[in-house]
Amino acid sequence: RVRAPVCGLAAMKVTLRFEEAEDTERHMTLRLTLPKKYQSGPTKDVVKLFVDHYNKKHTENPLDASSLHLKVVGGNHLDLDAKLEDFVAAGDECYLLGGDFTPSSAPAKRPAAVASAAPPTPKPATDAAKAGKVRCKRFGCNKYFDPQGEPQECVHHKAPPIFHETAKWWSCCPDRKAYDWEEFMRIPGCQKSTCSATPEGQEGKRFLGGHDLRGDNAPVRLDADAPKDPRHKLDELRRGVIAVGVDGALFEKVWGKLAAEMDGDIEKVCGVFQARFSHLLSSDL
Repeated sequence: RVRAPVCGLAAMKVTLRFEEAEDTERHMTLRLTLPKKYQSGPTKDVVKLFVDHYNKKHTENPLDASSLHLKVVGGNHLDLDAKLEDFVAAGDECYLLGGDFTPSSAPAKRPAAVASAAPPTPKPATDAAKAGKVRCKRFGCNKYFDPQGEPQECVHHKAPPIFHETAKWWSCCPDRKAYDWEEFMRIPGCQKSTCSATPEGQEGKRFLGGHDLRGDNAPVRLDADAPKDPRHKLDELRRGVIAVGVDGALFEKVWGKLAAEMDGDIEKVCGVFQARFSHLLSSDL
């Protein structure tokens, strides 16, 4: 993990991600603590900070900082000359994206953290970022709530998201995929509870990626209590029978024939092997 030098009294922690490349080995995530000069400067300075570090690691495929811009997760694309602290808050996550964009309207500035000497402009009661509120950290929620107020209902996900190549989905809901952020953020949660800034059971990774999926050719459930993928069961069985002297080619031939008979249902194939081995072992008791 790389951190920028901390300067001043109000450093800002942000997460920056680049996943535009098809090759997941060229993806990068940096968690940075930005000093004041970056907070009060244009977003292009933060883009350059990221790109400079990226290019040191990927000398054969360098990025061009002038061709990238920031997009806040679940929020707006930011112009390169926009002042960072006007649109990005501490704890936010941003993607570095390529290509031109033409926002339909200027992105709304986030509320100032410190009140000025002038009387504050009245804000609607529904302003999620008004003083005293914090952001819910449950997966997929991100709503603001009053930690001192009444419990606020929260619809969220059970497990972290997966970002693999161009696809995005929640590991607890593998059947719902998205290919852009807006669509991804609209995937409804699968759990109901109350908003929390310190949810239990979320001490691990906040998101999963190519390294977590390496070796799998299809999306699988990655939450802890998910049943084992039948392909993994067969792979473990194959290693086991080969270890005791069975011909690996024979095993492949048998399970391939069973898969054809079961219309490709690998779980049923595992069930047949389980029954046969159980019968074989119990016959000698």
